Amino acid sequence: MARIVRTDRELEVPRVDAALRAARDFRPQGYLPLALGANTIGWIRRDHAGRLRAWPGVFEFSEINICLRPTAEAVLSAALAEVAQALAREGTIRGWRDETYAIRADDGAAVLFHLERAAMRFFGLTSSAAHLNGYAGEGEKLRILITRRAASKAIDPGLLDTLVAGGVPSGQDAWQTLLRECGEEAGIPVALAERARPAGVLRVCREVPDGLHREILFIHDLALPPGFTPCNTDGEVSEFLSLDPATLLERIAHGEMTVEAGLVGADFALRHGMIEDEDGKIGAALEACRR
Repeated sequence: MARIVRTDRELEVPRVDAALRAARDFRPQGYLPLALGANTIGWIRRDHAGRLRAWPGVFEFSEINICLRPTAEAVLSAALAEVAQALAREGTIRGWRDETYAIRADDGAAVLFHLERAAMRFFGLTSSAAHLNGYAGEGEKLRILITRRAASKAIDPGLLDTLVAGGVPSGQDAWQTLLRECGEEAGIPVALAERARPAGVLRVCREVPDGLHREILFIHDLALPPGFTPCNTDGEVSEFLSLDPATLLERIAHGEMTVEAGLVGADFALRHGMIEDEDGKIGAALEACRR
């Protein structure tokens, strides 16, 4: 049981931990590992795997996994781009973005190849995203600013999100992405965005209709000045909301936020002493996402 503290009303939020546990919803028996050399880099749903036999020059099948045939980064990137485009034409991959992510075997390792963003879930590859907890005031007057995703978004349309959230594309790191997205999504000038402070990392691994969503969330906190009014410039936000901690936790518990934003918001609330995590379940759900 969680209890909101530092607010003018007392609220028990029993379902927050259930919403957070959705971030680690993965049953590997339904997937085949995707390997490159000695490294398992992704997971492909068994009912999707057979489609890849159409490219024997790219994929090698065994009883236990699917292996990418090792080759130079540029060659492998080009080959997988052709595969992704074919899967998109037949409707297996949707929401094409014309943006690639850099794929690595481990954090900080060399780039193995680059892949269209929309294909990441099909292959169960790990992406990265920058998130910003924007807040104003303190104590009982503290408010957390969040957004509602535009209805046109390919993923999670209409759900609530952190004030700033964006995937890290090829050629950028999480900090560069954060600064760019601050301007595009919330109209936060660079001089203010640079005051954001890193606040940890969470990891998501959850099954979704089109495959497996694996993502590293780089979290940042930013205290906003009095009177700051966010402004969206890229069309990806339909509205901004300013919530007290109790309402934020209610929205997370009721599934109104994306899984990732719910994690980031609950982590913020716990770190800032807004929650009395009486049975430790929220802390345990968050801790499971730190590994």
